[in-house]
Amino acid sequence: MYKSQFVGLDDKPCDTKCLLCDCTFVLPTNEMDLLTHVFKVHRLVIADVWKIANLRSYVHYWSIKFKEAPLTTYCSTMLMDCTPDGQPSKNEHYFLLSDCLSEDKTLRDEIHQAKLEWTLAQQEAERADTSFKRGCIFCRTEICGLRAAYIKHLYQKHNLYLGKPENLVFVDELLDKIQNNIESLICIYCEGTFKDRMVLKEHMRKKFHKSINPHNKEYDKFYINNYLQPEKTWERKQANLKTKPDIGGGSSENEDEESSWSDWNDESVTITCLFCNYSNNEFTCILTHMKEAHSFDFEETVKDLTFYQKVKVVNYIKRQIQLQRCIFCETKSDNVLEHMKNQQHCKIAIQKVWDQPEYYFPMSENDSFLYNLDATSNSDEESDVENLTEAM
Repeated sequence: MYKSQFVGLDDKPCDTKCLLCDCTFVLPTNEMDLLTHVFKVHRLVIADVWKIANLRSYVHYWSIKFKEAPLTTYCSTMLMDCTPDGQPSKNEHYFLLSDCLSEDKTLRDEIHQAKLEWTLAQQEAERADTSFKRGCIFCRTEICGLRAAYIKHLYQKHNLYLGKPENLVFVDELLDKIQNNIESLICIYCEGTFKDRMVLKEHMRKKFHKSINPHNKEYDKFYINNYLQPEKTWERKQANLKTKPDIGGGSSENEDEESSWSDWNDESVTITCLFCNYSNNEFTCILTHMKEAHSFDFEETVKDLTFYQKVKVVNYIKRQIQLQRCIFCETKSDNVLEHMKNQQHCKIAIQKVWDQPEYYFPMSENDSFLYNLDATSNSDEESDVENLTEAM
């Protein structure tokens, strides 16, 4: 119908004329200004704008059509008892442009298809490009070759999970955005601002905030699955995923507002034993309890491990106990604690068993035990992660 005339599929900000007059607006940056203008000045309402894959192409098409015929040819007429500025007034006429009109629906579908094809072509070009070269955001490593190698480096060395490489597009722009946040001392998950890089780094590490904010719509464009069904954003899709725990360990309005050094040092937070339901506000009491009740010396067990290896040990133990499996021999038992006591198996298995990427992820939301790991350590994160074993 119209594909050859589509404009601005790359979403780069560009001046766009109103579909009914010569006023111009920068799209997609000032989308709301355009919608407000067409409502207040032309009494036109565009239905379900968020379903339109590219507003510039949509506006361009209808601007041509409205020069050929009046609004009533294509729009439904509505009567409302107020003027556009909200003043009471009987039987004011407004116009609705929606996909109830077959031509509008066809246009929206074709824009969506064109946008998808264009984006897939961009993704294919990025995946085939071997000239990529970029220094790591967190360390001095320079990655050359494929962008997927850079994404893998961020995950394996720094526990920063951006998603599967095959689902990412416009990777350079995504990395620029993340790097700008880090350099501006902004957490990429809760988007709190911190006083210096060290405080930010510790916050992201302790809070497991090494994934992007799922509520920030600016990230939607970087995930190819958002282009498959325009009515479903990345955030909505993520909300429906039940197969993989959230690397951030869950979020809430209160957590998003936390932005201080002490936000993960709250002594009122209850900590739970790794083996049973015993809880206490003091981490030292938990450690003592595990020694006395379960013959497990946590401090001795993890004394030579990096921070991230300690995380894996904790998550491994919790998962084994939840599955009623021995943490040493992995035998399944109806009373696993009794088995471990009788067999003197109150110790972790060999490193290759628990030092796996799957144990980066907490077994429960806001795991307060994890917040207390390495609390007195002076080790630097970059040196820690460089020493991680190949088992990661």
